[in-house]
Parts: sequence; C-alpha cells; structure tokens
Amino acid sequence: MFRNRKKRQQKPLNTIDENTTIKMARQAETTTNISVDSISGESEENIPASQEHTQRFLSQHSAILAATLGRTQSSSRNIATLSRQPNNFFELVLIRAGVQLDQGDSLILACDHVSIVSKLREIFLSAPSYTDKMETFKSGLNAAMAPGSKLVQKLLTGCTVDAAGEEQIYQSQNSMFMNFLMIDFLREPCVDVLLNKIEEVATADRVLLGRATIPLPLLPLMLTQLRYLTVSHKVEIYSRIESIFNRATESAKLDIIANAELILDASMHDEFVELLSINYSSTEDLFHMTTVQTLSGLSLSEKTQAKLRLRILEFATSGHCPDATLPHLIRLLLNILKMDTDESVRDLIGSLREIFNWRHTLDRTENSAKTDDKKSQLELFGFIELGLIRSKRFYQACQRSAASLSAEGFTSFDLIVLLLLIHVNEDNSLYIENILRRRIKLEHITVGILEDIKMHYKHILEQHITTLMNILHDFMREKNRIVSDFAKSSYSILFKIFKSIQKNILKKLLELTCDKSSQHLTTMALELLRELQRKSAKDVQNCATLLIPMLDRISDLTLTQTRIAMDLLCHVAFPDPKLSPCSQLQEQVDMVVKKQLINSTDIIKKQGIIGCTQLIDAMARVESDVAGLDDSMFSVENVDSLPEGRGKLAANLIIRTEASIGNSAESLSLFYEELATVFNQRNEIASVCDLDNHFIAWLCDLVTFRFQTSFVTEDVPETIKGIKLEYQLNINELDDTNANTESDVLSIGINISKLVLAPKSKACDSIFVLAPLFNCVRVLYKHRHQDSLENINALLGCAIVLPSFFENDNYLAVFDNFEAEQQKDILSIYFHTVNWMRVSISAFASQRDPGTRRRVLSRLGELIRIEQRIKPLLAKAPMDFVAPPYQFLTNTKYSVPNQKRPGPKAAAKFNATASDPELSGNQTSIVDFTIKAGPGKPIKSKIDFEQMYGPREKYRPMEVEIIMLLVEQKFVLNHQLEKEQVGEFLGLLELRFLLEDTVQKLEAAVLHQQDSTDTDSFRPHLAKPDDYICDLLPCLHEVNNHLITLAEAIDKELTNVNHVYSNLDLFKEQFNYTKTCFGLCVRLFALYFAWSEWGDKSQAELLHSSLLKLQPKAQWKKLEKQTIPQLATLTFQYFLKYEKSVLNLSTAVQLYRLLKSLLKVGSTQMDSSQPRFQQAEDLRLLCGKLIRRKWFHYSGSLDKGGQCNIYLDELVKGFLKKSTCESQAELLSELVKQCSILNTKDKALDSFPNFKKANFPLLFRGLCEELIHSLSAQVGVDKRGDRLKLWESTVDLLNGLLSIVQQVEQPRNFGLFLKHSLLFLKLLLQHGISALESIVRDDPERLTRFLHELQKVTRFLHQLCCHSKFIKNTAIISYIPSLRETIETLVFRVKALLAANNCHSAFHMGNMINRDLHGDSIITPRSSLVGEENSDEEIPGDDTSIDETVLGDGMATTSVSVSTRTSDGSRRSKSSSRSKCF
Repeated sequence: MFRNRKKRQQKPLNTIDENTTIKMARQAETTTNISVDSISGESEENIPASQEHTQRFLSQHSAILAATLGRTQSSSRNIATLSRQPNNFFELVLIRAGVQLDQGDSLILACDHVSIVSKLREIFLSAPSYTDKMETFKSGLNAAMAPGSKLVQKLLTGCTVDAAGEEQIYQSQNSMFMNFLMIDFLREPCVDVLLNKIEEVATADRVLLGRATIPLPLLPLMLTQLRYLTVSHKVEIYSRIESIFNRATESAKLDIIANAELILDASMHDEFVELLSINYSSTEDLFHMTTVQTLSGLSLSEKTQAKLRLRILEFATSGHCPDATLPHLIRLLLNILKMDTDESVRDLIGSLREIFNWRHTLDRTENSAKTDDKKSQLELFGFIELGLIRSKRFYQACQRSAASLSAEGFTSFDLIVLLLLIHVNEDNSLYIENILRRRIKLEHITVGILEDIKMHYKHILEQHITTLMNILHDFMREKNRIVSDFAKSSYSILFKIFKSIQKNILKKLLELTCDKSSQHLTTMALELLRELQRKSAKDVQNCATLLIPMLDRISDLTLTQTRIAMDLLCHVAFPDPKLSPCSQLQEQVDMVVKKQLINSTDIIKKQGIIGCTQLIDAMARVESDVAGLDDSMFSVENVDSLPEGRGKLAANLIIRTEASIGNSAESLSLFYEELATVFNQRNEIASVCDLDNHFIAWLCDLVTFRFQTSFVTEDVPETIKGIKLEYQLNINELDDTNANTESDVLSIGINISKLVLAPKSKACDSIFVLAPLFNCVRVLYKHRHQDSLENINALLGCAIVLPSFFENDNYLAVFDNFEAEQQKDILSIYFHTVNWMRVSISAFASQRDPGTRRRVLSRLGELIRIEQRIKPLLAKAPMDFVAPPYQFLTNTKYSVPNQKRPGPKAAAKFNATASDPELSGNQTSIVDFTIKAGPGKPIKSKIDFEQMYGPREKYRPMEVEIIMLLVEQKFVLNHQLEKEQVGEFLGLLELRFLLEDTVQKLEAAVLHQQDSTDTDSFRPHLAKPDDYICDLLPCLHEVNNHLITLAEAIDKELTNVNHVYSNLDLFKEQFNYTKTCFGLCVRLFALYFAWSEWGDKSQAELLHSSLLKLQPKAQWKKLEKQTIPQLATLTFQYFLKYEKSVLNLSTAVQLYRLLKSLLKVGSTQMDSSQPRFQQAEDLRLLCGKLIRRKWFHYSGSLDKGGQCNIYLDELVKGFLKKSTCESQAELLSELVKQCSILNTKDKALDSFPNFKKANFPLLFRGLCEELIHSLSAQVGVDKRGDRLKLWESTVDLLNGLLSIVQQVEQPRNFGLFLKHSLLFLKLLLQHGISALESIVRDDPERLTRFLHELQKVTRFLHQLCCHSKFIKNTAIISYIPSLRETIETLVFRVKALLAANNCHSAFHMGNMINRDLHGDSIITPRSSLVGEENSDEEIPGDDTSIDETVLGDGMATTSVSVSTRTSDGSRRSKSSSRSKCF
C-alpha cells in the first residue's frame, strides 16, 4: 500500500518532541475553518445509496491513493500551539502525529494518511516501555470510542487533510480508525475495542448517535471499519457478530444485515443466512427490504439458495408481500443462475410462474388490481431481462417452457416474457412468433390476455409495445382467420390502453390498407380503422390528417372497401358537431367524390356514388335539438327552401349525384340502396347527433313521389309478348271495420310484369329501381314519423301485376310451351316479385298494428309458396338464365335494359287504414289462345331440408327488422297452417324461413362469411355486426321457447317409435321440418355465442344479458346477480340435455360447437368455483356418444359423403381431445377387436356405425394426432417420479395403432402411421433418452422390454418403407430420408447409452432383409407405378396444428412434409435384398 508513495524532497519529516511541544505558547489560529455543511456533504456516509458496496470500497481506496501520491508534506498552515491540553496518552499520540482534535466535526490532518500512519508507527517504536504505551493507548482509544465521547464520530468518519504546500483543503473518505488498523501491532487492540463497542452500541435500548453538529448513528460507522479485516479476521468477526446479532435490538440487527456483505467473508455467508433464518421465523420479518437487498449480494451455496427459494415462495404467495419488495425478491431468486444447471433453471422458472400466477389469481378473486407502481414493475422485469441476457441456459429454458405449456398454464406473464425474449435476442423472433401463432390457432391465447396485461403489466407492455405491434402487424397478414382476428382485436384494445401509440397504430393500419397483395387484409384494416373511429371518435379526430393519403388509394379499392373507407373519411371530415372538423380533409374528400362522379368509367362512378352517400350522411347529421318536433306537420317544397347549413349541403349533393348518374338504372339503384343503408345505421352518438329534420322531410317527399309515379298503377292488365297479365295477391280488402275507406286504394297494384316485359326509357322507371327505392322510402318514413309506416301501409297488401297462368295447377305444362325468351321474362318477373315481397315484408315487420301484422304474416306465407313454385320452373328454365341482380356493387352478368317504350303515368293514394286480410288466391284460367297448353313432363319437386335455396335462387336478403316476427309472433307446430291460423301464427315453414335468414346473417356477421359466388353482396347488417348481435338479444328467449317446443315434439315421436332411429315415421315431411327447425335453432345459438368479440370486456353486459335470456323467465330476477361464468355453466348444462333430441349429424355438430363456445365464453373470466374441467370432460363424452350413433339422412338412408365426413372428423377431434392414456388404450383395445370387420365390403364398425373402410382413416388419424398431442404436452411438464412410465404407455399405444394398421391394410392409414411414428421418434430423441439413462442401471430388464416394444414399431416401419419403394408409393417414399436419419440417430444414441453403462453385449446391430408388409423377401423391383387407393368418399385434410414448436429448436429443422419433400427413392439401387433404407 505504501510502495507508490511519492518520495520526500530534500528535508525529512519533522519529529515532535512531547515535552517541548506541550510547553509552547499558543499562537493565533490561522487554520481555515471548514463549514459543517461542506464536511457533511463530503463525508463517506453521504455516498449515493445506489452505489454498490464494492464500488464504495474502491472509491474510498482511490481517494487514499490520490492522497498518497499528491500530499505528503506538512501544512504551512499548522497552528503552533494546541487549542487544549490532551486528556490522555491517546490524544497526545494523535496530536504529535499532526491531528487537530477540536476543529469542526472532523479530525484535521496536517498531512496525508500515509504520513500519519508513518508518524504513528515511529512514535510507538521510538517510545520507551512499548508494552505499557500500547495498553495506555488502548485505554484511551476505548474511552474515545465510548458512545458519549466527542471523538467517537470523528474517529469513525472521514478526515480533513490540510497539507503543507497545498492551497486547497480536501476531505478524505478514510477515517482515523482505518489508520490505526494499518499498523500491525495496533490492529489487534483496535479490533478488540471496536468489537466491544459494537456490542455495546448494538445492545443499547436506543439508537446511539455521535456528538457532532450533525450526529450520525454510531453502529453503521463502527461496522464499516470492519470491512478492511474481512479476510484476516473472518472467524473472529463472524463469531462476535453472531453473538452480537442474537442480543441486538431490531434496528441494530438491520444495521448489521445492511453491512454483512462487506464485513463478512464469502465463506461465512451461508452461516449468516442460517443465522437470519433462525432469528426470523416469520417470512414477513425475514424479507425486510434491507435484508433482501443484502441477501442479493451474498455468495450462497446451492443448498442455501434452495432453502431461500422456498421461503421466498412462501412469502410472495402469502398476500403480505409489498409491490416494492417483490422486484428485489425476484432479483434474489435470479441469483440461482450462478449455478447454471438445468435443474436450477427449471426450479427458477417454476418459482417465477408460481409467484406471478398466484398473485393474479388473488387479484381476480378480489376483483381489484394491485397498486399500479410503475417503478417497481419496470424494476422487476428489468431484473428478469438482465437474467435472460446473462444466462443463455435461462433464455433457452424460458423459450422451451413457453412452447410446451398447457393451454391453461399460459398466462399474461408468459406473453410478457416472450416479448422480453425477442427484445433480448431478435434473431429468435420468428421462432417465438410461431409459438404465439400456434397457441392462437389452438385458441390457447385470446384477446382476454391483453386485458389481463392491462391490469397487471401495463407499464412493461408500454416499454415493449413496439415489439408487440410488429408481431401483430405480421399476424394481420395471416390467412388463418383466428390469428388475424386476434391481431385485429388486439389493435383495438391497445388503442384504448395507450394514448402514446395511437398514431403508430393508425399508421400501421394505413400501411395495411395500401397492401395490394391481399384484398382480405385491406378490408380487415379498413374495418378496424372504422371501428376505432366509432369507438374512439375524439382520438381519431386528433389524427385526422394522417388519413388524407388514403384518398390516393381509393381507386385501387373494391366497391365494398370503398364504402368502408369513405364511411371513415367522411365522418372524420364532418364529425359530430361537438368535435372540431378537419377542413383539409373536407376539401380533399369533396374534390375526390366530385371527380369520381363525372368519370365515365363505371366502377369509378360507382365509387363516387358510394362516397357521395357517405358524405351526405355525414353532412346531414346535426345536433338533435328538435327531437320532439313532429316532422309530418311540415313539408319542404324544394332545396332552396331548406335552411342554410349542413342539411342543405347534403341536399345539393343528392341533386348533383342524381344528375351525374344520368340514365343508368344500375347506378341509380345503387344510389338508393346506399342512401337507405347509411340512413338506417345507428350511431353511438345518436343521442346528440341525428339527421336534419328539414332535410329528411324534403327527401322523403321527393322519393315518395318518384315511387308513386314509377311503380304504382291502376291500369287494366293486358297481354304483352304473348303473356296474359292480371292483378294477383291483393290482400287489401274492405270489411266492417274499414267500410268508409276510399275504394280506389284497393285497385292499385305494383306494376312489375309490365316493367319487365315493356321497360321504359328512364332509369327511374326501371324495374331494378323498385326494391332499392322502396327500401329508401321506408327508411325515410321511419325517420320522419318515429318508426311509423301507417301512411304507406297500403303498399304491403296491394295487388301485383303478374302472369295469369302461375296460379294454375298445370302451370308447369303451360311454362313448357313458352319460348326460351318468354320463359326468361316470366322467371325475371317472379324474381322481382319475390324481391319486392321481401323488401315490403321486412319494412312492415316491425309495425305492431294488428291488421298490419296479419298482412305481414299472410304476405310471408305467399312469399314462401311462390319461392317453392319457382323451384320446378328453374329446373325447366334455359341454361343461360341468370337471376336479375338484387345488389349493384359488382358488374353482374345480367344486363339492365334501357329500352325506349312509352308508358302511361300512374297515381295512387297511400292512405289506407288497416284492414283484416283474407287470403283469397285468384285462380284464373288460361284464355290466351296463342299458347297451347300441352302435357309437360312432370317434375316432382323434392324438398331439400338441408339447403333452403339452390345455386340459381338468388334473392334479396331480408332486412334486420324481420326478427321482430320471431320475438312477437306465436308459433304452432304445423307445416301447413289452417285457414283460420293464417295471419295469426308462425308455422314450421315460416319459422324455417325466418331462422334460415337470421342464420345466414349471423354467419356473415360472426364468421365473416358471404356467398362465395357473390362476395360483394349487399349486407346492411354487416356494417356493424355488434348492432346485429344486440338486435338478436330480444329474440333469444323466444327462439329458446321454440327450441323447447320442437324438442318436446321430437322426444314425443321418439317415444312413439321406441327410439328406433331408422323408423320411417321419423322421416315424414312434417317431422323433417320439425328436425330442420330444431337444427336451425341450435345453429343460431352456436353462431351467436361464437362471436369473437365476447372476449372484449366492453361486451360483458351484453353477454350477461344473453346468457340470462336462456334461463327460465321465472328465475331471471334470482339469477341476474350471478357472474358470467356461473350463467355460462347453467346454460352449458341446459343445452347438454338436448343430446337425445338430435336426430341428424349436422345438428349434432352444431350442438357440439354451441357447447364449446359456451365453455370458452365462461372461461373468459377465470372463476375457480366453476367446474370448467368437468364441463370439458362432459363435452368430450358427448362427442363420444354422438360418433357412436348411427346417423340417417332426411330421406331415411344412411348418412354419408364428403360433408358427413367433415362433421364426423370434427366430432372425432372433440371426442379424443385431451383424452387420458387410459381412455386411449381402452378405445384402441376396442378397435383392435372390431377393425377386422372393415375388410368385409360395406361393413361398418359395431361401436362406430358410421365408419366403414372408406372413411376409417378419419378415426385412425384422430387417434394418431391425439397420441402425439398428449405426449408433447406431457414431456414439457417436470415430473420427479417415474419418467419412463410415460414413454412405456405411449409405445403401448403405438403398438395398438400398429395392430390396427396390420389388420386393415389401407394406404391412407400407412401414411398416417408412418408420419406420426416419425414424430414420436423425434420426441423420444429430444426428451426420452434422459428417461432411459435414469433407468438403465436401476432396472435394466425394464429398459430391455421397452426397447423390444419399440423394435416392433421400427421393424414395421422398415418393412413399410421397403414395400413402398418396391411398389413406388411416392406419398410414403418422401418420408424415408427423414425416417432413416431419425432411426439411425436413435440406434447410435441407445448404443452409446448402453456402452456408457457397460452393457455392450446387450446391443447387437446388423443388416435387415428387405421384406414387404406380409413378411416376404423383396428380390427384384416391380416396374409398374402403383399409387394409393382412392376411397369413394372425400376425407378432410390432415391436422396441421403439430408444428415445429412442439419438437423444439433442434428437431424442428428435420420435420418432413409430403407436399414439399421430393422422393429420393429412385436414387438408390434395389438389386440387393439387404436393406438400403436404414
């Protein structure tokens, strides 16, 4: 320590003579006074607390070194005389060494520490009676170190150095006591004194302070002095500290703990932790913040760390651990990474997951989140991130753990850890994304996990939000709907959570809208942007200028996409009046739509029409300050009469749009349809913003006049193009209740036939405008008259001009006699008639007037009858006939004629009072002698109970209001209503019609599916699916009542036939309708609860109400306080009992989907009190019951075919999912006994009567997949017990599958068995060899049995590969290279294992003879190419959910794919009978 000291220049150090020094006279003090503030500010006690103890130690020694090198001379400012006489020899020694005792709060040294030590040493060595002097010095030191001494704090704190030749006085961090310890003969006495004083201070009943201007606690100062003696006096110090600690006060114990890292040698750390454990039996006392911080710095053995880990788990899961302490506990746990062993890392991960999962479960139980402490949360995950950086083993273990966790075990903590893994090493981002993608596909992860993160990890998520957004950006591009929906919902949730990233999210979505690679992606991004604008209008409004570049992309969008984009842009440009508009965007939108309108290209003009309607809607919405005004009391003559404002701007835009449309009936129809759509939408801001009343009044009068002029007629029907016309289907008739009604209203009719056969020249008079224009009329009337259509109710039941022959019993024969063009015209007339009836029924379905409701039901019956009579006409129709378009978003093949034909104008009165309808069909005879009615070939119209409409039956969808009939109308169990029941009840035909329409809309809204042949179909309810879900809420109870009625009828009939499912009485027409309606009810509920948005907490209230509606009405009040999981459990049990009422396979699958959705819905909010696992088991057993039943078609024949196999495959997967090894073994044993019957033609399994040899691979594949799924799930779980047992049971199952393959020789089964056996072998190589190592010495016979069982499988695989190469089966040959590599690796690994345990003789390796599947030797190759047998039924594709994340990092690269792997069979010679496969 003294070697680097600078040498003195010329004169040596001055010696001090004790006698002469004492006798000198005092001189005036010339020493510069150091203020208390500067002393205290530079003292060692004020080193930043964040600095590590070791860093403090180094900084102190660096100060000593600086003092040693720079200041070795005596100060010229030394005072000549003492301020007082020394009281003892100790003070005298200090004074003679050049120490001023009474100046300020610190000792002032006349030279640096090295010089002081030298002087002290010289004084003692030159003094006589050395031993006595030492004892005297020790006594003085003991007195000076007394708690009441004035010198004690000065001796233990830093000194002030005032050296000669230096103008600046500086503060040293080293104490005077340290100088004593540097002298070898003073060290022991000083240590003895110091330890005694530590004991005295630590056992005092109060905290003892020094005597200074700023008194400091003495115990920490004393303990600090021991840091220089850690190595030399480790045993003595620890023994004394242990003794002191046992008798110290609580505050003193904390001081000792705080300094333990510095004062105790590393070899004593384990003993000190044991001491702490003894003194602090309570974990809450043990893990004080001071203790935790100290323990983090100690060097502990593995055994001690294991004990600490258990105590930490106990404390962290006790409910008493503060959030501020948890990060340091985690840091303490992470110290185990120093061991760097697999066992320690596995224990660490298990402990971390246990801690976090327990805390979150507690939060959910208490329905309250922990304190939102940003600092502690970031600190906590900062420690975990450091652990991932420092330990590669820890990083890889976390990655493997996340891939192998069960569905229930994956929590929000695991998602955060995956984000940390990507942040630490971006090279692994693709693998980690695959882990997430696979879990999302399997629905292990839902958007509810983000809500959980929002509650627990909001701050750390915000720190890594960029990583998550990059992942979601990739997921949005996924073709898999589940993954893309997850990304879409995640963006929506993140937009609400973090204000800071809202602009980034909008930019990401705008980037996706410009992606031309996928139309689906563009549509989804646009829908999400519109959803964000509706739910967070203010936030999107603040970013309005970001949307301007979207206008440049408009020309590349489809019409459906244009509607969504313009909806967004227009409502941002013209927002709610309370929000500030974006003038820049207003100008750009206005300019773009005007340019589009004047464009001659049809598609661009249609884009302009769609944009204008959205702009009109946005402009016309004003503050609803006149909501109570009766609009029917005034009218507006023209646009100029409108008051100035946004309403007048919207009206002028309507006039401009109509002028630009010109004479295009198709464009005009699109315009009216779009107007009706935008005006009929409900906005979240409807309470403060509504359509301008004057604008509505003007537009309502305008379109009403146009409809009356163009489509209402009172002319006498005539014969046109050889087709006799007449008024039909008039149900507006006078009776006693409306005798005073003007009779001329009963003579009006809708002029459909004449407009088809003799079209007029103007676009507004085209038949194609009829339905869209009336749709617009009814929407405007509802706005103007508060949902009342009384003024136009005559249109519901008025007559329709139709061909007269249609009502004749021989109408098919008459139709045959028409020419092809006449037949096309007739069919067009009836298609337009059906569309007119559909739009009129939908319009008046919500009217509650009794007379109107009767006419609606009567019209509905006529509509169903006409649709059924059209079916045989379509069978006879020309092949080139195409149904007239009912939507105009695409350029349909059907040409819209614009021929110049003169036609009279018609007028009618629309003010008819409600009348009682009477269904009196006008049966007319054929009097047109130009048509000769001859006997036509009879066509028996066969009712299709599975699909209501054929591919050529394209009708206009019903409007949303039709569901009011489901809610309010009574139902009777008849498929042909009696005359007195017509208009009063719904029959089976009407119920099927309404349910079919509702289900189609639900499929489009929930599953995002539309008719594949008409992808841009006009679906007004699709604009806002959540609104449609809300609309369906009132009808759930009534549909459930219908379900109960139908189920009772089915159960009654089953009882009558003694539950013989093949009885012909179960296939009668009325009973088939009953089964169909029952299936539609179940399908409706299944689709309803399959909505992906149920996971969003904003829909929790709607979900609660929906589940409550399905309970008995008498129990609603009692059950309304129950939670969603509890209600979901009740609903699950309720629907489970309908299994016995299911009589066809499609309904069975829908029931399974419904129960699965209810199970998922109930799990969105974790509730440990609900029996979720029991419900999952009940669902699995239900699937088992369903696939063991014999299913029949509606015709009574056995159900089979491609669709049947798809349904069976879904039930098989549901039955085998998460089944135990015992249940799989039992099922395999059952199949092994029965499968030989499949070799007999047209024979089915006894236990599974719908499975024959053709579709048996469905069941076999399910067994193979479940074997691999269950094995991969269990190998990732840490099992301390018998690890070989899992592999033994799996090999037994594999041999069971082998037995089936050998009995039922089917090429498809060969491929499935080889593929999954390869996966098993890879898992064995990756996870099973360690299990073999653990058993090889303890029980070698057991290992031998295992290898023998495994050898059966590998030998068959060898034969299968040889046989496949012989017959050139390319599907199996592609697996051979990977299989050879895997088995070779396994053979050598087993050989090495046996060799390592001195068991060489037990292993023999040789060449196998090439044999075929029957055991015959293969000598020469066959020259012909033989492929797989094609079964007579379509079988669904293989499950692809087993991907590389199951196999881990190393094995994933060798996974094989039939479609991508090329066969190398042709490269190898087959001239030898010895195996070339392995």
